[in-house]
Order: sequence, then structure tokens, then C-alpha cells
Amino acid sequence: MEHLALTQGRHGQFLYNLHDRFVGRSLAFYGEWSESEVALFRQILRPGDVVVEAGSNIGSHTVFLSRAVEEKGRVYAFEAARHTHQLLCANLALNECFNAVPMHKAVGRAAGQIEFPLFDPRQDANFGEASVRYAQSAPHKELVELQSIDALNLDRLDFIKSDIEGYEGEMLQGAQATISRCRPVIYLEIDCANGQPSGNRDELVSFLQAQNYVCQYYISPMFNAENFHGQTENIMHAVSVDMICVPVEKAVVDGLTRAEVGDDAIEIAPGQLKYTALPWNQARFRYLEGSH
Repeated sequence: MEHLALTQGRHGQFLYNLHDRFVGRSLAFYGEWSESEVALFRQILRPGDVVVEAGSNIGSHTVFLSRAVEEKGRVYAFEAARHTHQLLCANLALNECFNAVPMHKAVGRAAGQIEFPLFDPRQDANFGEASVRYAQSAPHKELVELQSIDALNLDRLDFIKSDIEGYEGEMLQGAQATISRCRPVIYLEIDCANGQPSGNRDELVSFLQAQNYVCQYYISPMFNAENFHGQTENIMHAVSVDMICVPVEKAVVDGLTRAEVGDDAIEIAPGQLKYTALPWNQARFRYLEGSH
């Protein structure tokens, strides 16, 4: 294989693209990807939970999610980038994630088709930044199926994890009925593609506050000093800017900073970030008594 390699990681075996500057590079060097996020997911997930992961990439978190919910749980793993989705399927098979449902689709407001970037897997790139938002300027693209979370018609949904490069607002709009019915815990990336100092934070917080959710910042490093391969060098030099959002009647997260429309806790732009939010590793998630 000229552009693919296999590595043993913390959560299993992973086939990755040698040209991937972020997820693949991290898996190869550290044996894991953004493990500080997994530290939070570990507190949230329970056996039997149903999960929707929007933007699964090659499955570096999907494999963990699959194992955390165990055999009776289910993970719906959406990945719109064709070649990335191929690796996702390979990694779910390699790690025997029989409860995972990989879907080559974008997640949005309604059913249809939408243009999506088509990266050449033989060229260096950050394959995880492929997004509906960047399709118009992409040199190569293709039509992919677009689906809403509501169209899954789930009787149960416990957790939504989304990293879809600024398309989170569209995803939430297409999940409104499911959110109202199932009251899942929601983990969202904050994206700076709109050029605003707080990115799409206000859009996401405004929507979820109207659904009686509390949103809190979870800003975590991509370098883990206790990584699986024991590497001491920080080659990532980046953090993940996210929010953990919980229904007020279901759960509480202690130790984090609440996100509000118009707050000054974050200032983000491509390549730079300023924030005053409390550290990620103080987060303590707990379900309220009688909520499950």
C-alpha cells in the first residue's frame, strides 16, 4: 500500500492515510487521537446507549464509542468524505464493531443531495477539514446524500457527537424532533469558518438553550502527555474547541465554564485561539437521579 499503513492504537488497530496531517499523523505517532475528548465520553456513555456520531472520520473515536456502549448499544457513524468513509468501514471491521452502522452521508437539516469536497488520498491534506461549507471552493467535489437525524426515527438516542466543520447548526435543525423526544447529551465542535470572533458558538447555544439545555466549554489539547506510544514531543500544537450540552432535567457537568450567547470566554480565528474557560480535565459529568 503506497498511501495507507496499519498501526496498533490505544483503542484498537487502525488503518490510516500516511498523507493525513492530523488524525492519521496522531494515530501513527501517539497511537490515539484527541484522547482528552475520550476522557469526557468515558464519563457519559453507558452500556446499551444509542449514539449518533456526525463526522466519524476514520473511526478513531467511533471504535471507542462502539465498545463503550457494548453489544446492546448502537453507534450510527456518519462520514461524508468518500475515501475517509472507506477507512472508517475498514477500521470498524478490523475492530469487530458489530454494533456500529457506518453511513456514507452528510448530516443536515433535511433529506437531499449536497456537494462535498473530494480530496485526493495520495496527496498531503488535513482530510478531517472536508466540509459542506468548503465544497464551493474545493477543486474537486461530488454529490453525496444528505440526511437528517430525525429521519433515523429513533426511539432512543442518548448521545450526539458532532465534528462537521461548521455545519452543526444545520444538523441540530434536522434533529429537533429527536432532541425533543429523546433528550440526548450533545457534544459539538465550535467552528470559526463564519469569521465571527466566537465562531458559530452563538448559533449553537441559542438553539440549545431554547430546548432547555445548558452548554459548557470543553477546550482540550490534542497532545496527551500520557499517550499510548509514550511519545514526549508535542507535534500537534492545537486544541479542540467544543461544548458539552446537557438537558437540564437529565445531567450536570461540574468544573466547566458555561457558554452563553455573546460571552467573551473565547476568541477564535484560523490558527489562533484565546480563551478563559476552565480546564477540560476538571469536568465531572453526572446523570441526575431518576433520569435514566
